[in-house]
Amino acid sequence: MLVSFSLSIFLSQLKPFLRIFQYLNLNDLLGSNKAIATKYKYSTMTEYMSLYHSSGTRRPAIPSLSSLAIYPMDSVGYLRRLTLLATIITLFVSEARGIDIFLEWNVSSDSNIRPVYMDQPVITINGMFPGPLINTTTNDFVHVNIFNNLDEPFLMTWNGIQQRLNSWQDGVSGTNCPIQPGTNWTYVFQIKDQIGSFFYFPTINFHKAAGGFGPIRVNNRNVILVPFPKPEAEFDLLIGDWYSYSFKDVRDLTDGRILSNGAAVPDFILMNGKPPYNNPLGPTYESFNVTKGKTYRLRISNRRIGILLSLCSWVYFLCRWNMTAGAARPNPQGTFNVTNVTISQTFVLHASTAEINGQKRYAVNNVSYLTPDTPLKLADQFLNGTGVYQLDAFPTNSINSDAAYGTSVVTGNHKGWIEIVFKNDLNVMDAWHLDGFGFYVVGFGDGDWSPDSRTSYNLFDPVVRSTVQVYPGGWSAVYAFLDNPGMWNLRSQRLPNWYMGQELYIRVFDPDPNPAKERAPPSNILYCGIIHPLTPIVIPLVPAAAPEVGR
Repeated sequence: MLVSFSLSIFLSQLKPFLRIFQYLNLNDLLGSNKAIATKYKYSTMTEYMSLYHSSGTRRPAIPSLSSLAIYPMDSVGYLRRLTLLATIITLFVSEARGIDIFLEWNVSSDSNIRPVYMDQPVITINGMFPGPLINTTTNDFVHVNIFNNLDEPFLMTWNGIQQRLNSWQDGVSGTNCPIQPGTNWTYVFQIKDQIGSFFYFPTINFHKAAGGFGPIRVNNRNVILVPFPKPEAEFDLLIGDWYSYSFKDVRDLTDGRILSNGAAVPDFILMNGKPPYNNPLGPTYESFNVTKGKTYRLRISNRRIGILLSLCSWVYFLCRWNMTAGAARPNPQGTFNVTNVTISQTFVLHASTAEINGQKRYAVNNVSYLTPDTPLKLADQFLNGTGVYQLDAFPTNSINSDAAYGTSVVTGNHKGWIEIVFKNDLNVMDAWHLDGFGFYVVGFGDGDWSPDSRTSYNLFDPVVRSTVQVYPGGWSAVYAFLDNPGMWNLRSQRLPNWYMGQELYIRVFDPDPNPAKERAPPSNILYCGIIHPLTPIVIPLVPAAAPEVGR
């Protein structure tokens, strides 16, 4: 039996573990071959590492074990090295897998918090507003058991967390049945291949306007270093707008009509659930204690409802200080070169208002999304979508002549590059968010978009985001690589727009049933709509037509 392992590569990934074997005799690890002992002038791992760091030169190569003297399998030397190697690999795999984080949340309504001294229900988590911090490291598994103590159904999403191969945990109406009042359900998801600052919030029944949101930190693993020193401290800052009356009242006002008189426009800006400095209609403003000369990391999330905020307007000193951006990036400001990609699909999506059956709605290409009672992902799994939605009935490159309701689901080519152009036909700033992916913001402009607009794209170093702003009357263009199978929500981040129909879903399908390609439904899956526990699973193909609604 030969043990083949490249130590030169392996050691570069094992800095957290070097303390365990830094005084180990290198010749014991590599074998007692005298030629090797003569070639290498250092005898311990500590000497090896210090020589590399002090010289500033490339680390000398260490030969693979397969190139060293081979000992009989029953020899003491063989067993010693094999045991050591197994220990190191076990530690490395354990570190790479991450840990399990278990959280238990009670979601309730509290009228005593009064963020702006108004009597209104505030959605709290374990009595907290904003909710508790989820502090994770890349590759951790997060288990969140949510008890719904509200008087209506509830869902939670994890904004920006890509839910790799697992849209079952995305927590939007197209993927999950809601958690009914008086019941609980546990989300289980892995924070995979991401680091940075994110946040969670409720997704149905206009709950986002009442609270229920909080910060998520995804820290880097020790083997993947960030390009700046560890800060003195870190602060989470959630900035967003707030209504001065009950979210249920706002919801009733919003249902079926788009108000132009300002009645549905939020009244305040809150920072971590507190009003701005010197605001007489609220409790103490938010503040952080810092020490002159120290470096701090601010993790800022813009959890807007209807107003898109310029952070420089509200966190003035951030725009004056030379501060480093929050996540580790392999190149400046999280940019990547996409000059050599081949686009397999293009969507041009116009956001506008529409009137359907006497109701004012928001629409995409003149289709206003109608939420079915059965989540799309559930219907996809059990009924092949039949009776719930019709795949690709939505116009991705044109505008319907007549406005209509529709359950909009479109095909995204698995492992293909997609170009999405967002056209804002509204008179306010808009923002679009895509679950399941990060996309590359390659361009924006005023007026109409045309294929000639591509000449203005920045393909050399576009930034990577999951949300992009679109100016009134303008357009923004993004590229995305659809390597994450699932049912993914593409929506306006302005709550009234989303609530009243400005969304669709992208179905990225991989026919391979291997769970390594896409996760199977969770064992605690909730059923609703036309799906019940005894519904047999059908092999997903192309969904049959759903009933037409509102045409």
